[in-house]
Amino acid sequence: MRWLWSYVMRYRGAVIGSLVSGFIGGITAALEPYVIGMIVDHVRYGFTPSTEAYPISVFYDFIRTRSAPGMILRDIAMLIGFGIITVIAFTYQRNFSGTVAYSALYDIRRDLFDNLLRLQQSFYHHHAAGDLISRMHSDLDTAWRLLVMGFTRFGSAFFTLIATFVLLGSINIMLTLIVFLVLSVSTFFQIRAGRSLVKVYEQVQEQAGTLSALVQDSFSGIQTIKTFGRESGVNRRYAEENAEYRRRWLFFKRRNEPIGMLPNMISQLAAGIVVLFGGVLTLNGQLTLGNFTQFLLYLGMISSVLLHLGTIYQRYQQTRGALVRITPLLQPAAIADAPDAQPLPAARGDITFDHVTVELDGTRILDDLSLHIPAGQVVALVGATGSGKTLLVSLLSRVLDPTAGRVLIDGHDVRSLRLADLRQQIAYVPQSTFLFSQTLAENVKMGKPDIGAEALEQAVVISRLSNDLPQLPNGMETLVGEKGVMLSGGQKQRVAIARALVRDPAILVLDDALSSVDTQTAADILGELRHVLRTRTSLIIAHRIATVKDADRIIVIAEGRIIADGTHESLIAEHGLYARMVERELKEDAHKEGEHVREA
Repeated sequence: MRWLWSYVMRYRGAVIGSLVSGFIGGITAALEPYVIGMIVDHVRYGFTPSTEAYPISVFYDFIRTRSAPGMILRDIAMLIGFGIITVIAFTYQRNFSGTVAYSALYDIRRDLFDNLLRLQQSFYHHHAAGDLISRMHSDLDTAWRLLVMGFTRFGSAFFTLIATFVLLGSINIMLTLIVFLVLSVSTFFQIRAGRSLVKVYEQVQEQAGTLSALVQDSFSGIQTIKTFGRESGVNRRYAEENAEYRRRWLFFKRRNEPIGMLPNMISQLAAGIVVLFGGVLTLNGQLTLGNFTQFLLYLGMISSVLLHLGTIYQRYQQTRGALVRITPLLQPAAIADAPDAQPLPAARGDITFDHVTVELDGTRILDDLSLHIPAGQVVALVGATGSGKTLLVSLLSRVLDPTAGRVLIDGHDVRSLRLADLRQQIAYVPQSTFLFSQTLAENVKMGKPDIGAEALEQAVVISRLSNDLPQLPNGMETLVGEKGVMLSGGQKQRVAIARALVRDPAILVLDDALSSVDTQTAADILGELRHVLRTRTSLIIAHRIATVKDADRIIVIAEGRIIADGTHESLIAEHGLYARMVERELKEDAHKEGEHVREA
């Protein structure tokens, strides 16, 4: 709860205003039954009772009057005055509490989202997107409800309770102690029972996250679901998870509701005690009829106050369970700027991997790998799936850091550079392209939002995305849909290439970026890219030999190590892994060509 409180205390003025307003409203609200009791005695006896019955009547004895009607009018005027003050005070309390709750929630959401954008990639491997959305909204709403109710009701309820017991004690201390003892026992059991519900509510929220993640995955993968005819299966799984959510929620509610109603039951017990003992004291003349009325009114007030405090305590316990799920999202990013991070305004693109080792979940993916790539060179990385090619290039922009060794750009360890500058100098085109549910132009300009029209058009032409524009209803202003569902795999890759080109980076990484386009289109894109590749350091990861054969150097990686380094011709002459890859691709191409001939 500490970090939640730190956000609340950013608005100390509103917190103090809420507490002061609650104090004033609580005191005046507690005085109203006291005045009503005096009115009852004034009507009953026609005069002001002794100070033994009303020890604090001095509060308004300055208004001198001896007639019964005058005293009653005076009491009514005081009652109305207290009522007006109470309403005004509680109105201000609600305004101040709203400022605290909504402002703190705004700050928390802003900081959470900012931190989530900075967290390392491995964090997202262990948390489903739907579950994160649930934590950001459902769990945070639980904390917001505590803040709203806490600052709206707690101050007034607490001060009203204190004032009520003080006033009751001034009337009859023994009866007040009996009521206090009964209510203390209730509060003790409520606190003990409420603590056991923290884990239960956490399980409810975890299931809510699971349900949200399933909805997220289902809607994102709707095309796959329909293609494989899995609607009934997905629907059945959702029904099962939804039923589990209902089960956990009902399990929580069936234990939570009795705890919430405990103060009400105890206050009814206290009312019975007051009627029994208070009635006897009134008949014996130790209490006036007005005093007896005050006790009954105060019991109703205490019941309402304790119900509010009980609800706040329940919300507090629920919030503790919710914060268990929110707190991990505030963990500091493992990859962040060093305190003395250096700027990198204009990189040349000289790259060095110096004895780099990377271990993930206890498995060594890259093993003491060293490689130097001079600025402006076009280098291809080839090897079997899982050999570590993509992992190697991800070290450049610090998607993750090496377990051992260094990665240098222009002689600077990337860990010593400012992340924003480093990533501005690198453009990465992945095999699987993610597009936002925006227009085609906005997706391309994501690489550089302030790109000019001429540079944008050039990137579209080089990537061959211009060939697809006539097929799209609104050209570059076409909405691509959720994750680019309106586009084919090849079109998505061309968008990704155009997005990278508008960045005009010092280092360009193409990670199997032409796998979804046909051979002819790939050749056209490479032809247009040839000039672009030669003007910067370019790393190409590909499975097609035709894509990499014209590179300045071809690096062959196997099991996290470099096993060959040379040109296309020199590597074929070595008759190693690369030569076997070339031979296998030629056989596959010949086989496909033979099938096409037979079909023709």
